[in-house]
Amino acid sequence: MEEVKREIAATSDEQEYRQAGQMFFLGSWVQGEIRDLRAEMRELRKELSSTEDGLRQEIKAVEESLRKEIKAVEEGLRKEIKAVEEDLRKEIKAVEEGLRKEIKAVEEGLRKEIKAVEEGLRKEIKAVEEGLRKEIKTVEEGLRKEIKTVEESLRKEMITFESSLRQEINSLRQEIKGFFWATVGIALAALAVSISVAIKIWQ
Repeated sequence: MEEVKREIAATSDEQEYRQAGQMFFLGSWVQGEIRDLRAEMRELRKELSSTEDGLRQEIKAVEESLRKEIKAVEEGLRKEIKAVEEDLRKEIKAVEEGLRKEIKAVEEGLRKEIKAVEEGLRKEIKAVEEGLRKEIKTVEEGLRKEIKTVEESLRKEMITFESSLRQEINSLRQEIKGFFWATVGIALAALAVSISVAIKIWQ
C-alpha cells in the first residue's frame, strides 16, 4: 500500500514538473514572438518614415521643376512678344513711310489692318498663355491627387497592420491567461489529491 502511494505521489510530481516545463517553454516562445513583432513594427515605422521623406523630396522636386518650366515658358513668351513687337514696329515704320507717299485713304486703311493684326496677335498670345496655365494647373492637380492617394493608401495599410497586430497580441494574452488558469487549476487539483492521499495515509 505504501509503495502504491509513493508511485502516485511520484507520478503527480512528474506531471507537475512536465506541466511547469511546458508553461515555461510556452512563455519563452510568446515573449520571443512579441519581441519579433515589436522589431517588425519598428522596421515598418522606419520604412514608412523613409517613404514619407522620399515622397516629400519628390513633391519638392516636382514643384521646383514646374516652377522652372513656368519661368522658362514666361521668359520665352516675353522674348517672343518682344520680337513680335520689334518686328511690328519695323514693319509699321516701313509701311508708314510708304503710306505717307500715298493718299490719306490708303493710309487709314493700312492703319486699320495693322490694328487688326495687333489685336489678333494679342488674342493668340493670350490664348497660348491661357492654354499653358490650364495645362500646368491640370498637371499640378493630377500630382496632388496621386500624392493624396498614396498617402491615404499608406495610412490605411498602417492602420490595418496595427489593428491586426493588436488582435494577435490580444489573442496571445487570452491564450496565456487560459494556460495560466489551467495550470493553476491543475496545481490545485494535484494539491487536493496530495492532501486527500496524505489524510488517508495519516488515518
